Amino acid sequence: MTGDSPARVSLLAASLAAVGCGMPGGRVDAPVDFALILEHARRAAAAYESGDAIRARFGKEHRVSVSNIPHLDVRAFVEIDDQGRIQWIVVRGTANLANIDEDADYDKRFAAPLGASVHHGFVRDARAVWTFARPLLVDGYETRVTGHSLGGAVAAVLAMRLQAEGVRLGRCVTFGQPKVTNEKGVERYRDLPLLRVVNHDDPVPLLPWETLGSLEGGLYRHFGHELWLTDKGTWELFDEHQAERYRITSFLERLGHDNPEEHRMERYLTRLEKLAGVASDR
Repeated sequence: MTGDSPARVSLLAASLAAVGCGMPGGRVDAPVDFALILEHARRAAAAYESGDAIRARFGKEHRVSVSNIPHLDVRAFVEIDDQGRIQWIVVRGTANLANIDEDADYDKRFAAPLGASVHHGFVRDARAVWTFARPLLVDGYETRVTGHSLGGAVAAVLAMRLQAEGVRLGRCVTFGQPKVTNEKGVERYRDLPLLRVVNHDDPVPLLPWETLGSLEGGLYRHFGHELWLTDKGTWELFDEHQAERYRITSFLERLGHDNPEEHRMERYLTRLEKLAGVASDR
């Protein structure tokens, strides 16, 4: 993603005008639990490993089930910690950055179980992961959800459904996540405990490019707080309104300079380990 067409630049500029005017919010002055975020990050990274590696890593004291979702470029695993009464749903999306823009189905469809319009491709994948994961979950346990890239988008959609069905939901943390819903969906799930972690110069959180709406109505919008990891090893926390404006403004200013390497899960993990003050366990 080293350049862009005039049409796409015009689309982004129009999107900036649409989301950047008169919107509340800004930086958030709140503590950040990097140890908890790192727990999510290590699982999101492990989802790219083999099923045997995942079981060896997390299955010594916990129950772990792994599934490669048939016909989809998605892997998921469920990890259940009976002693801590905590369970995880972890999703790996596509590992091919070059195909994210081209292969994504940007059409928004109304998803009845969610009561909101959601990116069709993500809700399709989330439905498949739900079929695998839901029977494994233990009622009453805290359920945490995480994933990277398209897996992060699927994780966000799963968190929406878990909340809609009254499951006890813990923190959902995603890494380099694209947008999944529109303004009405944001309003419905504004209290979802979602934290989106974004590396500087990662282009994927700006997707879908189609930000001016579709037949299902409304702009694609991010929601949940955004933890912004800078190239100086520092961080900032934004609410979703300011994060959206900040991301698009920043993108237009440095158009053509995005670095796909900043989207790699390994890059996220390295920065978070430094911020948490712990050594790598890789």
